[in-house]
Amino acid sequence: MAGEDREEVVRPEMKVAEVLRRWPELLEVLVEASPAFQKLKNPLLRRTMPNLVTVAQAARIGGLEPEELVARLNRALGVEARPEAPAAKEGESLLGTPPPPWLSAPVGFHLDVRPILEQGGEPFQAIMAAAREVGPGKKLVLEVLFEPIPLYKVLGKQGFLAWCEQLGEKHYRVHFYRQEVREEEGVVAGPAPLGEADWESYQAEVFIEENLEPPLPMMRVLEALGRLKPGEKLLVHHVRRPVHLLARLEEEGHAYLLKDLGPGQVKILIRKGG
Repeated sequence: MAGEDREEVVRPEMKVAEVLRRWPELLEVLVEASPAFQKLKNPLLRRTMPNLVTVAQAARIGGLEPEELVARLNRALGVEARPEAPAAKEGESLLGTPPPPWLSAPVGFHLDVRPILEQGGEPFQAIMAAAREVGPGKKLVLEVLFEPIPLYKVLGKQGFLAWCEQLGEKHYRVHFYRQEVREEEGVVAGPAPLGEADWESYQAEVFIEENLEPPLPMMRVLEALGRLKPGEKLLVHHVRRPVHLLARLEEEGHAYLLKDLGPGQVKILIRKGG
């Protein structure tokens, strides 16, 4: 069937994580394609950044044309795929769009996460912390190595508008403007934050073991959260910072607090939104 044939080729809009999960042998092809992909040999980085980056975005990070990288990956699979126009997800790019009228708004926080990314780290927590410091009518200015398309939706849930410009081969500047909150418009900036006193009580508890493979930890937490009523709290004992779970919580409007207690010990308190 045509749909099945489509699933057997690498496409520009596919996440790098999905490609490596389905075809682990393509890791070496990526590494050979560009020195920028050497970091993918780091297991920690493979669990984080590839989940946020599409093949087309990865190509630009590596200094390649998306069509070139897609063709190279498919040739390694023994497939001569026809060139495709970018799918809808790639169409979410804001590059080349007209500058918005709010671009001259004052900067509430300026954050450069390029050093974190270059060292194989995950900047999501730093970005979310910076966003919380930005008041209505002000901007979060973010310096990154690639256009962070998934962040548009995550921060959009918190009342931010976005615009992106490319300043260099691996230098993108993203402007996130927090809209003014007007009650008559029903604009909600996000869930009320949790405080230290909230750690004292919770309605459910989940333990994540070291040997539990993704996506099982996230599924276990979301299932436990689903059994709670809005406003109730879940305490999660985790073995690492669950970057993609935190992004999911932000997107769905759940408030959370995180404490890093040392190697292999992370505690997260989640209050169900809704």
